[in-house]
Amino acid sequence: MKPVDAHCHIDFEQFDEDREKILQESKEKLEFLVNAGSSLEHNNSALKLQEEYPDLVVANLGLHPVYKDSYGELEEIKEQIRDADPAAIGEIGLDHHHVEDRETREKQEKIFREMIELAENLEKPVVVHSRDAERKAVEILKEYSLPEVMLHCFNGRPELAEEAVENRMKIGVTTQVLYSNRVQELVKTLELENILLETDSPYLYRGERNRPVNVIESSKKISELKNIKQDEVVDKTTENARNLFRR
Repeated sequence: MKPVDAHCHIDFEQFDEDREKILQESKEKLEFLVNAGSSLEHNNSALKLQEEYPDLVVANLGLHPVYKDSYGELEEIKEQIRDADPAAIGEIGLDHHHVEDRETREKQEKIFREMIELAENLEKPVVVHSRDAERKAVEILKEYSLPEVMLHCFNGRPELAEEAVENRMKIGVTTQVLYSNRVQELVKTLELENILLETDSPYLYRGERNRPVNVIESSKKISELKNIKQDEVVDKTTENARNLFRR
């Protein structure tokens, strides 16, 4: 079995010059990758990639909490989701790192809740961004009944991660695990059954552009941290991704 990149942005401009090469590389080395939507435009791009590479790309559709200029697209995005029937809704969530003013944070939460309610009604998993708002995001998610939750790029405390998995949430471990003590401690705390591998490409790779295949490096690092075989990490995290994204 090959690994899965459960969250990336291959439609972003950083891949404009060599996107096909990156996708072919991914096709050779990964089971599949999940391209997360973040606005009406990027949702359409994710759907286009899924149409062009149906055996490789899974499209998620969402509204990223830092895309303030796209908040007005909410109703159109909700209709887009109903029409396209994506594997999951995301990324959605809260961001208290880039957004500090109270009014915008309140707007973020309102949109987050509306998207969760849509996911609940459609019985869809959600993929959640929660930068510097991990506790708030987990508390909100606990109010709803969702089939699956992926806490994307989770950087909360190990105790909060344990609370999240007790409430049937999965933790997205990015390539930060290669260099972040915080993420490494999370991995040591969590069972494999609660982990998904992701890159968040093109971000989070030692100052360079990230690529989906770098989840292979992450799986090796996790195997070292947990003192288990790399194949075990790959097999279990791929199974987790298949279950969440219904592949």
